[in-house]
Amino acid sequence: MAEKFAVGVDLGGTKILAGVVNISNGQLISAAKKKTRVVEEGGELIKRIASCIAEAIEIAGVEPKKLVGIGVGAAGMVDRERGVLLAAANIGGTNDLPMADPLSAQFGLPVRLGNDVEVATLGELNYGAGRDCDNFVCMFIGTGIGSGIVNNGKIYRGGNGTAGEVGHIVVMPDGLPCGCGGYGCLETYASRTAIAKTVMYDINRGMDTVLRDKIDPAKGILRSKAIAQALDMGDASTLRAITQAAQFLGVGLATVINFYNPRRIILGGGLVEAVPQFFDLAELEARRRALRIPSRKTEIVRAELGDYAGTIGAALLCKN
Repeated sequence: MAEKFAVGVDLGGTKILAGVVNISNGQLISAAKKKTRVVEEGGELIKRIASCIAEAIEIAGVEPKKLVGIGVGAAGMVDRERGVLLAAANIGGTNDLPMADPLSAQFGLPVRLGNDVEVATLGELNYGAGRDCDNFVCMFIGTGIGSGIVNNGKIYRGGNGTAGEVGHIVVMPDGLPCGCGGYGCLETYASRTAIAKTVMYDINRGMDTVLRDKIDPAKGILRSKAIAQALDMGDASTLRAITQAAQFLGVGLATVINFYNPRRIILGGGLVEAVPQFFDLAELEARRRALRIPSRKTEIVRAELGDYAGTIGAALLCKN
């Protein structure tokens, strides 16, 4: 059988990661990466995505006729039929932003659009930690927190396609404001952004931390690698921030376990990969808080495809 290739694009709050994928076996052939800039005009974002796609195609050296399409996983709510990004709390300039049509016109290929964690879940379902399980929830912790739901071996999207917004489970009524417009959402307490804000709070009240020069105070960006290094150095502020975030994540996991009773929960994202302590504390808190029987039975594991789960999964949108 002839090999088929597709481009997968993972569009998140801090980065655009594009790659050419052999959709016959899930092999990543090439990858290109750019920062996601908060922009006022969505057209600028489309240009950056297109530039990233072009770079990935050039690196891959795959004949254009072997490319069957482009799949995009975007961090927000999407209209899959129209190829429109409806809203994205962590990306600027994106309300009702057409994505499929302009990319299709530029590259002459069909474009499929999905939610970023939904497509990462598709990647894990086919080639990662979910390939032997037909009932699981995949949660990725990054700029925000999102999840994908697999039921009977298929992605479950909900009544109008927005299922899996676990980052917006309310864990603190009247709590901190969230980018979605609400208050007290899980991602405002357990995401990498939340960790950065906790560290900035410590800095502002005079606490010393090795992350002082590693954090962008304007955007609240803190890299997972920097967090891991600070923990290795015994930094008190980082330990406090990680512990607090992991406890809140555990509360969210317990809620998912009690409500959905999945066979498995798959945790992914750079923070989970780089900071084993974060995963361990979150799992401990989840099992402590969840109902006794599902707590014992639900597996909690790490994602296997790493940073490229979303890229591979997005490309798989073009498989059929």
